[in-house]
Amino acid sequence: NKTKGAKTFYLLGSDYIWPRTSNKIARKHIEGHLQGAKVVGEEYFPLGSTQFNSVINKIKLTKPDVIYAIIVGGSNVAFYKQLKAAGIDLSKQTLLTISVTEDEIDGIGGENIAGAYACMKYFESLDNANNKAFVPAFQKMWGAKTVIGDVTQAAYLGPWLWKLTVEKAGSFDIDKVAAASPGVEFKGAPEGYVRIHENHHLWSKTRVGRAKLDGQYELIYETADLVEPDPFPKGYQ
Repeated sequence: NKTKGAKTFYLLGSDYIWPRTSNKIARKHIEGHLQGAKVVGEEYFPLGSTQFNSVINKIKLTKPDVIYAIIVGGSNVAFYKQLKAAGIDLSKQTLLTISVTEDEIDGIGGENIAGAYACMKYFESLDNANNKAFVPAFQKMWGAKTVIGDVTQAAYLGPWLWKLTVEKAGSFDIDKVAAASPGVEFKGAPEGYVRIHENHHLWSKTRVGRAKLDGQYELIYETADLVEPDPFPKGYQ
């Protein structure tokens, strides 16, 4: 918002708890913390939906500064193709998603989403020593054309964090492992250094990438420090 000066936002999501909760937090932030900003639309779609022309027409009429999209899975293929077919140019219309990784772009096609922004912890294109080793090793195992997104990296982190926590606890007992988890560090994460918070979420950097034609994201912003995980911020419930 600091760089775009956005005032109007259209919130979209698949119809289940994660998009609805994320948009509830987004709405509170937009209306309570961004001066003069407002939500001009909020809509949800059943999982697997492939018809988005009605909401795309509303977007064309309301001309929001930002489309905030939390549509998941295969629905994304239809949504972004229909956006492009309707003449919405993502090099001019700001769209921010938290649900489209490189894996989804494999199905969407880079040409249908280039220019969109995504907020994630991890992108395959990250330039750090851990990731430079991880990507070729992953592709050697799963195929040279395999892409790696934020969710894939999270699935890789899980067993490592569990291993480190089990070793710290000296036990496989679930309660003991949970009690031992705060403060556990993983220095080999493809995204960089991470550690576990008392609430069992991860301290990580927040990053924004911009989708390119080749299906990768160009990193355009990252926080200087790790961000404290706060899944249900006070005042946003």
